[in-house]
Amino acid sequence: QLRTLCADLQTLIRSETGHDAFIMIDQEGGAVTRLPESCINVPGSMALAATGDPETTYLAGKLTGEELRSLGVNFNLAPSVDVNCNPANPIIGVRSYGDTPATVAKYAAGMIRGLQDGGVLCLAKHFPGHGDTSLDSHLTLPCVDKPRDELERMELAPFRAAIADGVPAIMTAHILFPALDDSGVPATMSRRIVTGLLRGEMSFTGLVTSDCMEMQAVQKFFGSVNGVLAAMNAGVDLVLLSHTTLLSGEAAKAAAEALQSGKLDRKEMEESVDRILAAKAKLAAVPAAAFDAEQAAALNDKLLRATITEV
Repeated sequence: QLRTLCADLQTLIRSETGHDAFIMIDQEGGAVTRLPESCINVPGSMALAATGDPETTYLAGKLTGEELRSLGVNFNLAPSVDVNCNPANPIIGVRSYGDTPATVAKYAAGMIRGLQDGGVLCLAKHFPGHGDTSLDSHLTLPCVDKPRDELERMELAPFRAAIADGVPAIMTAHILFPALDDSGVPATMSRRIVTGLLRGEMSFTGLVTSDCMEMQAVQKFFGSVNGVLAAMNAGVDLVLLSHTTLLSGEAAKAAAEALQSGKLDRKEMEESVDRILAAKAKLAAVPAAAFDAEQAAALNDKLLRATITEV
């Protein structure tokens, strides 16, 4: 059913636009899985890191990528490269590979490589880092109020490593970082952070996506449509509205009007389109691997057994 739906969507969108669509999913493994129980769910990030072997994250990523591609899903919004440095964090926890930047970078590298070898795009999230919050950005607007040098050592280090490892996309966080931008807007809506820091200082040339703009960190404090326009102005290429079709239509209309009026820079929007089309072309050039569900289940069973550790 999912495979048929994805194929029908691609046929429709290809006929309307001449291009394939990104069909995205949040399939991190472990606690964050969006596939039905009949599909493979690899161990979560912290469990994979507990094996002590980065090859397990590569195998888990490749397995996930191959199954997603076989279903028609071509963009996995994973992995999280947030450092689990705050025990009070209500949303990251076991979604992180560990509590040090080095551990996170070490294990995320395998997942990034594995997902791409499995035939799907992937990303590193949640830039500049969601590990040191005690609030959930789905529900409110968190703030990470620490000096720039601390952010460099803890939050930014895994993203720099992911960029060096060839991650094709990065997802932004709906979090305030006063040391990076003191204007009162979250990273997703901050030109200083997206264009100045990520694109400029960190030399990232891939896709930048937002987290969902219907999360309360944006919707409650700024309004989702206003947030979309601000994110586009900040330098975000793909702005996500994950739940409400009507709201997506309103945002698309507002963006078209902003482009027409000059509130959105046409040259920058064209550069975003070029990045999107380049990513789609790269994806299309990778043939889908044959996926054997029985072999995949056997491999995942080995991965699950490898994560069992004595505490």
